[in-house]
Amino acid sequence: MASGESRRNWLERQLRDDSSLRVAGQVSTFASLRSLLNGLVVDVVVIDTDTAPESGITRDWLDELLDEVPLVIIGSTPDSWTFNHIIRAERGAILSREVSADQIIHAVRAAATGLLAFDSSMVPRPDAEDELGSDLTPREIQVLQLLAEGLVNRDIADRLNISEHTIKFHIGSILGKLQASSRTEAVARGLRSGLIEL
Repeated sequence: MASGESRRNWLERQLRDDSSLRVAGQVSTFASLRSLLNGLVVDVVVIDTDTAPESGITRDWLDELLDEVPLVIIGSTPDSWTFNHIIRAERGAILSREVSADQIIHAVRAAATGLLAFDSSMVPRPDAEDELGSDLTPREIQVLQLLAEGLVNRDIADRLNISEHTIKFHIGSILGKLQASSRTEAVARGLRSGLIEL
């Protein structure tokens, strides 16, 4: 993709070419996006963060949008803040600038159905402060990896050939060790700390 308007035009063409999607509109500023959203019900908003400075989109406004609609964010630099906010919203996607049109379309569909999708290159790498989870047992790491793959307790128990009660115990321990309040937050922390991969 090129820059600015040509990038937006390219993205709109890719989405319009898929007959299962309807594009509500294309805007170049946050104010225009707010106006568009006030007049329509949309399933997903796709944002190219590389145009954020010219569009007027700030972290506060992204946070506000996340409360209203799933976001598919396309950018060139991994951003821990955005990653964590998408995880907390429990729906949306973060993609690199190098993804294909098909990958963007799949991410839009996933976000619209309440799923999370990440380009692996956009998952923030561990920092020194991300030492949480270093005391997870190998079994807890296995359980966390299966949670990241979207498995429910029964499926994890079947996969590991242990009881659901034991799985619940492991998940409670994982949440405590990762200082997470939900499975989704535990998975996010596991990804950030490099314990697991998508």
